[in-house]
Formats: sequence, structure tokens, C-alpha cells
Amino acid sequence: MYYPLLRARQFELIALRDLANTNTSQGTIVPILEPVKESFNNLNIALSTFSTTGQQAFLIVNPLVGEMTGDRDVFLEYLQQGQFSIGRAFYYRNNADYILTAITDYGLGDCMVICQNDLNPDDSEFMRLVEFASVQSIVVEDPGRNRALDRYVRSLGKTYIRLDDFFEKQQRNSDFLDIHEHRFSEEHLHYANESFSGFSDYTVLPSEFSDSGSTPRAVVIHLTYMKADNQIWIRHFTSDTNDSIANVQGKFAEAAEKAVGFCRANGFNNAAITELEDYYDRQHYPGLGTVKKISIKNHLLILQDYLSHH
Repeated sequence: MYYPLLRARQFELIALRDLANTNTSQGTIVPILEPVKESFNNLNIALSTFSTTGQQAFLIVNPLVGEMTGDRDVFLEYLQQGQFSIGRAFYYRNNADYILTAITDYGLGDCMVICQNDLNPDDSEFMRLVEFASVQSIVVEDPGRNRALDRYVRSLGKTYIRLDDFFEKQQRNSDFLDIHEHRFSEEHLHYANESFSGFSDYTVLPSEFSDSGSTPRAVVIHLTYMKADNQIWIRHFTSDTNDSIANVQGKFAEAAEKAVGFCRANGFNNAAITELEDYYDRQHYPGLGTVKKISIKNHLLILQDYLSHH
């Protein structure tokens, strides 16, 4: 099972809604959403779609970044009042009392705990938390870096998910011009053999949170694709005229020409690529948010296709 960790922003949620509405992601993809906005409008639409279509998901109720961070009850109350059929996820940062109190007060079951790999598995507070019956899923970032923690979590017999950060962020979008295609991920090939219940990453987005809305000098379309050996590779299709912030539409056309040409030459096609081809053929600029949505959706579709056949 694939557990992509995404910020619950508009176009991330649209990508997930698109897949849920076409019954594409159910059974192979379980998104973990970190809400970063005070407004619940886009989240309401997405969670209602998930409930209607039977899409599993988790919402992090104590986000680390964004406009409503910290160990509060805001999102616990929101989910309770909305009666959304979605799992509750908690970041663990020496806050076992908060998490256990929340689980008890709200009568929660099948909860998820997300933690870093710098923990001491002999920490009594951490052990008290993850051994609690209502904690059924545990996500550990790059667990190979802490073998004692890895062994302890495995011994619990719960749903164990590894989290990795694969996207190599650049200081400027134009820097992607010099980056050739490269291997992106192979966890889908090995997670089961290594006795993980699932794997997680940040898709084709950086793990570092940024809410800046400035106009970029370069437009980049990040597309992953499957090689013959079933490894996932990535290419960054980047505009060429990047000396100013002017003519974003033209920059998109430059990047899209490269991306569409590559996909057609290699026979790559899915719903996300078809959408990109449509914008390119009609010479229509859909906006940077939609460009991001296409990149995310393409990556999810690639993993869904692989997991549904293996």
C-alpha cells in the first residue's frame, strides 16, 4: 500500500479527488494529509468525496507547518463534527500525553503515529503510546538509520510504514535545466519483501513546506515514469526563457512541449498526461496550481498501476 504524505492544499486535494471520483486509487493509495490552511473549504470537499467513494485517508490533527500548528483540538473537533470517515494521524514529538488524551477523549480507534528516526525505542513514553491498542499504524522516517527503533516497531505487529524523502529540491526552478533524468524511487519494489506494510513519500514535491506565491522565473513540469525494470525515474521539463518573471504562459508552453514530446515518443500515457497534452494542444495555460496537480496525479497513477498488478 502507498501512503503519500501531502499538504492539504487546493491542488493536492484536487488530484486526490480526481482519482477517488474515478475509483482509481481505492485499495492501493491511502493519502496522509497535513492541513496547512485555516480555511476548511477545500478539505470539506475532499473529505466528502472520500466518504462517498470509499477512499481511505488519514488527516494529521497536529500539523507541524502551516497556519494551525501544534497539539490542539481544532482538527479533532472538525472531524468529529463533520463525521468524516477518515483516520486520525498524529505527529509524535515527545507529546504522548496529548495523543493518548485525544484518543481517549474522542473515542478514537485505528490511529496513526508518525515519528522521526532519532527516537530512543526504550523511551517509556513512546512505548506507552505505540503499544496502545488504538494506535494501529506507525510511520517512521528513513527507519534504516535507527535499527533499534526499526526492530522495536516491527515487534509490535502493527501496520508499519516507511517514510522517505526522494524529491531533490533546487534553489531556483531554472536549476532543473541542468538536471538530467535520474532514478527517483524503488520502494514499491522492496517494501513488502522487507516486511513493511506500506511505503510513504512526499510524491514529486519537496518535504520542506513553503507557502510562497511568487511568480517563478522558470516553469518546471516534474514527471515520473516507470522504466523496464520497474524502477521509477523522474525528468524535470523546464522552460528556457528564464531571465525574468514575464510571460509565464510562454514558459509553460516551452516546458509542456518538452514533456509532451517525451511522453509521446516513449508511449507514456495516463489521465494526467492526457490532461497535459490537451492543454498543450489547445495552447492553453491552466495555471501553476494545475501544473502541480498534473505532476502529483501522474505519480500517483504510476504507483497505482504498478500496485494493482502486483
